Amino acid sequence: MTDTPRRRGRPTKEEAAARKAAADAAAKKEGEETAFLDEVLAEPIKRRNTKLQPDEVTLRTLGELGKLFCTQEEAAAVLGVCKKTFSTFLGEYPSAREVWDDGLMHAKVSLRRKQLALADKNAPAAIFLGKNYLGQKDENTTNLNVTKPANEMTEDQLLEIAGQAAAPRQPPAKKSDTVH
Repeated sequence: MTDTPRRRGRPTKEEAAARKAAADAAAKKEGEETAFLDEVLAEPIKRRNTKLQPDEVTLRTLGELGKLFCTQEEAAAVLGVCKKTFSTFLGEYPSAREVWDDGLMHAKVSLRRKQLALADKNAPAAIFLGKNYLGQKDENTTNLNVTKPANEMTEDQLLEIAGQAAAPRQPPAKKSDTVH
């Protein structure tokens, strides 16, 4: 990175070329990563008569499915086994569990990166993704201004304060002159 401040306005030809090259490199990398999984998914799903083995192809498939946030049930279907067999496989082979968990973590990191890029353009979508996939949530706090210490209050006063804190908030009145 350079120490020069970021310019405002239209990017220079060099900046535009650098951005295009970075986007092309990212697209190429993503294409290479998904090509393997595309080949696996193109084949018809066959039921296996044996249990899963942690061979190179199975582990790679497992990692790629994790990167897509696949459920264990979906991954089991792609691998041609039942969900119980898949769960047992993850339990018996720590290397398989590690590959699966790494795939899920890669998916979260990728989603977080996309969420940050999306947040500039579409805040509600970014909030939805964050809440549903990254465990983010709105924080609700209630502040009550109480002037007396609790030991000096009557039981009725304490119950009234507790009721105020537990009562659902009324939504703000709708404004009729909104922009949207």
